[in-house]
Amino acid sequence: MQKVITVAHQKGGVGKSTIALNLAVELAKKHPLSIIDLDYQKSLTIFNEHRKEQGLPELTVLQAEDEKSLMQLIDNTEGYILIDSGGFDSDLNRIALIGADLIITPLSNNLIEIYGLEAFKKILQELKEAGFSTKAHVLLNSVNPSATKAIKEMQEYIANNSEFFAIFKTIFRRRSLYAKSFEEGRSVVEIDPKSKAAQEVQGLMQEIETIV
Repeated sequence: MQKVITVAHQKGGVGKSTIALNLAVELAKKHPLSIIDLDYQKSLTIFNEHRKEQGLPELTVLQAEDEKSLMQLIDNTEGYILIDSGGFDSDLNRIALIGADLIITPLSNNLIEIYGLEAFKKILQELKEAGFSTKAHVLLNSVNPSATKAIKEMQEYIANNSEFFAIFKTIFRRRSLYAKSFEEGRSVVEIDPKSKAAQEVQGLMQEIETIV
């Protein structure tokens, strides 16, 4: 059975690849998994190279150079597909949205990020007007542990835009272990399964399993 999970936001620098690489390692433990790396920095491709160098289990990372090849990969790949999309709007990234069973959109606790989410909502609205039903699940990411007021305001924004967004209960806090995971080619669960970061990733995994 195929399931497509796309980590997407038209804005760069929101932590898509960090989320994707941690999910990739954990998903691959439970399901046949292929990754489609659409990020122009090729972060997951580099992350997989780090894993190879350390003798860790490799991930299956695929490349799609154009819209046709992406559609073919989605149509012909079995099991779970995790797409790390680019931080910009394009036909290629829109196909990744259309083909997804679950869209994960990172959002920090900085209130200015709502403007970026408004721009992403316009993309979802255009896709809906074109006949595609798309809804993004927002993941509060890289959140300051003390930002309780900002978190509440973000949650209220999502609730007021429920036509296009839902929100995960899990919150990813600002933790150094997430940066370390990319550098080491390991998920935060592999580095320290008892860490708070590992608990966050596992919490997100549980929510994803109930959705898809």
